[in-house]
Amino acid sequence: MRGSIRQRGETYTAYWSTTDPGTGKRVQHSKGGFRTKGAAQKELNRVLPKVDDGTYRLDRPLTVRQLLVEHWLPAQKSRALRPATLAQYSTVVDHWIIPRIGETKVAAVTPAVVDEMVESMKTEKSARGRQGLSDRTAQLTVGVLKSACTWAMNNGLLSRNPLAGVQRPKVVGRPMKSWTESQARQFLANTKSERLGFAWALLLTRGMRRGELCGLRWAEVDLDGGVLVVTRTRVVVEGRAIDSAPKTKAGHRTIPLDASLVALLKAHRARQAEERLRAGQSYSDADYVLANELGEAYHPDTVSHRFDEAVKTTGLPRIRLHDSRHTAASLMLAAGVPTKVVSELLGHASPTITLAIYAHTLPGMAQEAGEQLSGRLLG
Repeated sequence: MRGSIRQRGETYTAYWSTTDPGTGKRVQHSKGGFRTKGAAQKELNRVLPKVDDGTYRLDRPLTVRQLLVEHWLPAQKSRALRPATLAQYSTVVDHWIIPRIGETKVAAVTPAVVDEMVESMKTEKSARGRQGLSDRTAQLTVGVLKSACTWAMNNGLLSRNPLAGVQRPKVVGRPMKSWTESQARQFLANTKSERLGFAWALLLTRGMRRGELCGLRWAEVDLDGGVLVVTRTRVVVEGRAIDSAPKTKAGHRTIPLDASLVALLKAHRARQAEERLRAGQSYSDADYVLANELGEAYHPDTVSHRFDEAVKTTGLPRIRLHDSRHTAASLMLAAGVPTKVVSELLGHASPTITLAIYAHTLPGMAQEAGEQLSGRLLG
């Protein structure tokens, strides 16, 4: 018997059988609750080809919590992912998915269930009184759920992916802010003598990421050769700062240093040498460039806070620390630096990414370039 359909009360049930590979015995399976015979036949037509070619997998009655905690998360930990990525997955699972649909059977997670979960994330108040979570958080949560279901199907825990057709929520990007050249120059002039003045200069002239600057060590800085090498990034995992590898291969890069930056770094290193003498055995020998008076690495969030405070004292328009990277990129492109060079300096995987992020700077550049060429050829 390949399969059959029987009416049970007001619904229909599809029946089929498989062979247990361990015992060789035939095992009957069924799925009921179909309101029409045609719907039951459709299910049978879906299952039987998989039974014939050996790809059929019996759905296990897993809850969302069981799938994520007992199966999917342990599998991700074996992939040697970055600690920050694993921590992010755990946060999504523990704080955003399980409290909402953790006890729901995976097979019963429909697009409507996902939509309801996303809506609750965007509207419910958090324990701290925050009104809803961001679009990015909702997008990340649905992405984790989809990834887990795909993994479960590929590994025989599910016969089908209930979220195969579900799209991740769209994210409305925050407006990109940056300073003009005169504003950046004013900020650096006002903060030049501060302890972290050299750090702000590196951010605004080379577009380094916060984590790259926080993770930089003197062993990776060649002041005589005028270069520094990015080999790690310092990230925050569950509130704790740890060193990690750059997120992408392009993140590993060499950044040139001009005479001005070399002078700032030499002055900072001399200051650290004096602090080492004063502190004696209390001084840390971790070799961080961005360190406090005891040689201890700054927490990345502390650096962001120090930047915010420095901006306030200058009276300039407020930008985030990460916007210093946008400022550096925009000013380099506006100055005519080739996109490929800017892309390599920023650690982007390709110039296409740089163009996609900073396309807003190109119209003015194109107009200026066109006017210059017209002047040469027609003037």
